Amino acid sequence: MKLLKGIGTSSYVGVGKVRKIETDRDILQIKEGEIVVVSKASRDMLQHLQKAGGVITDYGGITSHVAIVLREMRVPCIVGTGNATEILENGMIVTVDGKTGNVYGGFMEIEGEEELFDIYNPATKIKVNLNVPEIAESAALYSDGVGSIRIENMMVRTLKHPYKLLEDGELVDVIVSGVRKIADAFYPKPVWFRTFDIPTDELKRLRGGEAEPYEKNPLLGLRGIQKDLNRVDILMAEFQAIKYLLDDGYDNIGLKIPFVRDISEYILSKKILKDVKLRPHKDIDVGVSVETPSVVFTFDEFLKEGIDFMSLGMSDLAMCSLAVDRRSVKVAKLFNIMHPAVLKMVKMVIAKCNRYGIESSVSGHAGGDPEIVKKLIKFGISSISTNPDQVLKIRKTVYNVENEIIKRGFTS
Repeated sequence: MKLLKGIGTSSYVGVGKVRKIETDRDILQIKEGEIVVVSKASRDMLQHLQKAGGVITDYGGITSHVAIVLREMRVPCIVGTGNATEILENGMIVTVDGKTGNVYGGFMEIEGEEELFDIYNPATKIKVNLNVPEIAESAALYSDGVGSIRIENMMVRTLKHPYKLLEDGELVDVIVSGVRKIADAFYPKPVWFRTFDIPTDELKRLRGGEAEPYEKNPLLGLRGIQKDLNRVDILMAEFQAIKYLLDDGYDNIGLKIPFVRDISEYILSKKILKDVKLRPHKDIDVGVSVETPSVVFTFDEFLKEGIDFMSLGMSDLAMCSLAVDRRSVKVAKLFNIMHPAVLKMVKMVIAKCNRYGIESSVSGHAGGDPEIVKKLIKFGISSISTNPDQVLKIRKTVYNVENEIIKRGFTS
């Protein structure tokens, strides 16, 4: 019997006993294989959620960081049910179908989708997004690089806030250790290191998290590069970690600046990079993540300042353009990455990159959606960065689209 429905975030299936999370103490009680039911999942829970048999939330969307990381960890996850914490009770046996978003009472025989693909080699580069360094070696086999190393998960696994890690003299070492595994596994393929981008509400449970302010809408609050510029010592530690790796010979690392709102943030970030004795565009490639309309419509300023690559964050771009909180269940139906306004901005930026010979890419949820990817290939994007379990599927999708374009060219 179907008990409720939410948004499925993967093709994985899980069966187990319900463990409701109502207090921080409950998180510590999670046992291997339990189905965790929580109102809202945050990054600081990931250390414990990775052993769950499945995760069900009341709130959140398919583009949430937790949903993405759990997918990498092959943990079935259903978000945005609205009332799972009210309907499900501790100890109930449930089946979680991560593909359909359905939650069933009892044990249901549902096979997870395990697609097998031949290896296709499209002209467009197919990269991966990585949150978990331990899977880098297997992910490197079929991908052309890393479009986004998300270092937040490396930090969250320590259960310490970045400020606390810095205070304890551990922040640089934590970053170096995690990024080294990825850069080493992919060498000499390029890997793009993204500086911290964590909303304030996802840091509060960490040791030292009491320093975070309360924000009603953290996704549009103090996050991305602006947060690091408010604490330059944190940003300098990230850059110092990169310098250590470059000095060790990992010259395949690039630097991506996230959630930029204004050219001044990008310029200041490069100035701080120089303060740790790294020359932007010479010692290391530096690029910008395009996630706000303000960057789209001032993109010429970024080209003039100098960028080595551009990475689209279409989930945030859609959120900022459509005035829709992408984690909100109440307005979920209004969130549309393929809205005409979003696609026009994306097409515009890709065209400018192509005009100046700059690599354009997309990362996040959009890179794993075949319909969005088809559009991006037709716009002329240089590379697609997708989830590790989607690489073969996206390689095939891109290969087929490229062939369609070639055939049309011959017949036109």
